[in-house]
Amino acid sequence: MMIDDENWLEEDTDLSLHAEIEPWNVLVVDDEPDIHHVTKLALSNMIFLNRPLNLLSCYSGAEALDMLNTRDDIALVLLDVVMESEDAGLNVARDIREKLHNHHIRIILRTGQPGVAPERHVIENYDINDYKAKTELTRDKLYTAVLGTLRSYNDIMLIEHQRRQLDANRRGLVKVVDASTTIFKQQSVIKFAQGVLEQLQSLLFFEQDALYVVVTGGIAALSQSDDLTIMYATGGYQAFCGQSFANADLSRLKPSIDQAREQRHSIFAADHFIGFFQAPLGSVNLLIIDGPVALSHPDANLIDMFCKNVAIAYENLMLNKEIEETQRSIIYQLSEVIENRSKDTGKHIHRMAEFSYALAIELGLSEEEAEIIRIASPLHDIGKVGIPDMVLNKPGVLDAEERAVMNTHAQLGYEMLKASKPRIFKNGRRDCPPAS
Repeated sequence: MMIDDENWLEEDTDLSLHAEIEPWNVLVVDDEPDIHHVTKLALSNMIFLNRPLNLLSCYSGAEALDMLNTRDDIALVLLDVVMESEDAGLNVARDIREKLHNHHIRIILRTGQPGVAPERHVIENYDINDYKAKTELTRDKLYTAVLGTLRSYNDIMLIEHQRRQLDANRRGLVKVVDASTTIFKQQSVIKFAQGVLEQLQSLLFFEQDALYVVVTGGIAALSQSDDLTIMYATGGYQAFCGQSFANADLSRLKPSIDQAREQRHSIFAADHFIGFFQAPLGSVNLLIIDGPVALSHPDANLIDMFCKNVAIAYENLMLNKEIEETQRSIIYQLSEVIENRSKDTGKHIHRMAEFSYALAIELGLSEEEAEIIRIASPLHDIGKVGIPDMVLNKPGVLDAEERAVMNTHAQLGYEMLKASKPRIFKNGRRDCPPAS
């Protein structure tokens, strides 16, 4: 390689200013030590986009592949063609693309024997970015070739970064949409809390420790930390699931927590997030993220909207649970009245409920389906309310006519429940269809 200007090297150049800046890693692969030395002299002062060059050296194709197999931060390879074999450099260029699947790194082939690997053949058959004879690479031409190639690498990495951001945003959006469709289907408050944390993680792309806290006493309990219950937690706080808020050591976050509770809005800080969300009917929940949460202004608005929707979802879930509990209470009370009328004990319907649940699980039904069957099972004899006392409570064996009357209780129960819309009552009539 020719150096056409003996005065180009500034001996007093101070590169210490760039010590903390991530450099451009450039790998020189050549079996001639002098080429490494001259290349370092030619490029030692080069600065591109305020970043210096860091020159690495390998003296064979095999050594270069070993290094490239363990590092993905090399921007450019200055690669000799003839080393341990006449086509060693060409093999390295092919392996970088085909075996290492590295399509970002830029490759400049250099050769001192152009006749061994004709330029046209190499350019057409190898995925490289430039091909130079060592004799034509003056200092200025080497500088220009490296600068242009680094600019190309920088553009490629910017495009790749934007592509990854788009992919991450797309994956996050898919998770958010998916979580949004399932969060209203949760059948327990704990599962709901878990879903909220997973959904927010998808939205923010973080893995920090998090807590979902429910203010069990509503607005009146905001000043009483003992009334706060940790419904679900992740990371280092997972052991506190289901416990009182006071058990978790959150002294570092306490000022922000108090501020969120007093001012009734979310707090965005550099190293934590306190989400405050209150539903229209008054229920209050806190979402605590312990760790760095870098949010743009649009992201903050999105999270605030998310917290409001979570509050509504939580309140709807609690209303649904209240309705189901009311239905369960009515079913058991009504069933016990009917059983008492027929001289049976109330324990009978509870035994039937547990048997029905166990059989449903054994048959492979989901936990939700089995639970609905357990709640609905006490309705199995509701039709007995239409059976005359003289038949229902006859102390002896029923005759044929009386047995026919008793057998109608399933049909009577079906007729009583057939117009009911709630799924519990629908399940209560499933096993007693009208007689054909």
